[in-house]
Amino acid sequence: MSRSIKYSNIKFFITFSLILLGQLLFSQTLKDVIDGDHRSEKNSARDKYRHPIETLEFFGIKSTMTVVEISPGGGWYQEILAPFLNKNGQYISATYNPKSEVKRERDRYKSEKKRLAARKDLYSNAKMVAMIGSVYGEENSADMVLSFRNYHNWIGSSEFEKLRAMYNTLKPGGILGITDHRSNSTIDKKGYTCEPCMIKDAEVVGFIYLGASQINANPKDTKDHPGGVWNLPPTLSKNQLSNKNIDEAQKRYKSIGESDRYTLKFMKPNK
Repeated sequence: MSRSIKYSNIKFFITFSLILLGQLLFSQTLKDVIDGDHRSEKNSARDKYRHPIETLEFFGIKSTMTVVEISPGGGWYQEILAPFLNKNGQYISATYNPKSEVKRERDRYKSEKKRLAARKDLYSNAKMVAMIGSVYGEENSADMVLSFRNYHNWIGSSEFEKLRAMYNTLKPGGILGITDHRSNSTIDKKGYTCEPCMIKDAEVVGFIYLGASQINANPKDTKDHPGGVWNLPPTLSKNQLSNKNIDEAQKRYKSIGESDRYTLKFMKPNK
């Protein structure tokens, strides 16, 4: 065997080993963040329903990426994503408009800003941008855009506007990851949304559908709850429940767990 062949084999082995090591370190780092003591016991208890490691690995997240999270809300995924990206990547929250005419929106923006400022060790590199207009932040700037349980709020009003803005925000080749409550039909009702319809909407805007994961599926979810998906945890709304049977109904909803959800991955085409 010639020296050049031996050298090539050694080089291949070293490269392959480094790739495997990098994957291992990535997995441990993400797990370390998820297991971190900065997360509340209440939020950590939901990991069994939301499967953050499996979900984020399916989307293909890396610690060096620029990631935009759409409407972080109370920050359940934010407290995982922002620390994970804080050192080598960039976390951007596409959130409420601080100049909104609606006081509730301005207050929620302030609350999120205060939450991020309180833990500079975790969120020093995090940014906030208003989720308005045709792009969230800078055009063609993000490696990944993630939306968790938001799509049902946009159905019939602004879904295409939001999808186009996410498309514009992503770099060519960038990834869009979406999860939401899944209906059993083409009807969007009571918080549940049509999975094939969501895929079609994204494709109309220009996204390429890459596939789905069933990691957030829940076959126990019957989807016939009087008050919709909000009767289930974590909300456990009493809306539309009979006063006589509330305790019994909520016991049943707790046994079901959080909703059946689709987990979809799309890509902005390379140009």
